[in-house]
Amino acid sequence: MRAIRAALLAALAVELVSGASVRALLIDGPEWQPQTAALKAILEASDVLHVDVLTVPPKGNAFEPAFDRYKVIVLNYGGDGWSLATIAALDKYLQGGGGLVLLPAADAAFPAWTEYNLLLGVSGAPNRDQSAGPILFYQQGKMAADSDMKGPAGQAPHPDQPFAVTIRNTEHPVTKGVPLVWMHTADTLAGDLRGPGKNMLLLATAHSDMERGGTGRDEPVMLALSYGKGRVFHILLGRTPEGMACVGFQTMLSRGAEWAATSKVTVKMPSDFPTEEKTSTRPVKSAP
Repeated sequence: MRAIRAALLAALAVELVSGASVRALLIDGPEWQPQTAALKAILEASDVLHVDVLTVPPKGNAFEPAFDRYKVIVLNYGGDGWSLATIAALDKYLQGGGGLVLLPAADAAFPAWTEYNLLLGVSGAPNRDQSAGPILFYQQGKMAADSDMKGPAGQAPHPDQPFAVTIRNTEHPVTKGVPLVWMHTADTLAGDLRGPGKNMLLLATAHSDMERGGTGRDEPVMLALSYGKGRVFHILLGRTPEGMACVGFQTMLSRGAEWAATSKVTVKMPSDFPTEEKTSTRPVKSAP
């Protein structure tokens, strides 16, 4: 009992010192742990979130997070399925108003869980086929679908050049006040995205250059979704170390996480946010 009380007091002390008032749980797996230190640092940099980290054990054994202790769950995991009890607990948490942030690794998680595809909206993971939904993309001012295209989701040019991100919803709390077009550092831009696309607001896109092996379409890169009373922010950027170092990615991840947790955004736009002409980077922590 003394040890538990001491741990709680230590956690409270961290929040008081940092000013963070929103508790977040970052869930990773062994394959994604090299990104964890950087993601935790990015999320805590705004002093809004205090982030705990939980690593899923092999095969999801004995994995029963206390989701209801947190305002938002950040999922950087795409490995083995979880027990039905854990999936049901996450579903209940979200239906009741919990927040969820889905990072690129999470696109590949839970292919057999139908409701999870609703949480994603779209996925670029190769374990999603036509049963996950049509190919979805942005065209002529709205979302469009190709229901005839066969094959798995996922096509991406080599991540060797920066590309422009275009904001498509200027009134959503996450994107309000964000420059309409800004340059993202070299990153993997997923295309041929599949999903149901329901209860989904498109926040931003990026053009996948056909001359560089892309789809030739404007691909979704940021989404806001609703699930019951819950809020979901899905960001498809930050697949490479260079992509994670982008100030644009870092800022949008922080803003999206705060929105998912609270429905509001207080994270300010930094002075070094990228412009339409130039990228902007900040060093991020690497795995110890």
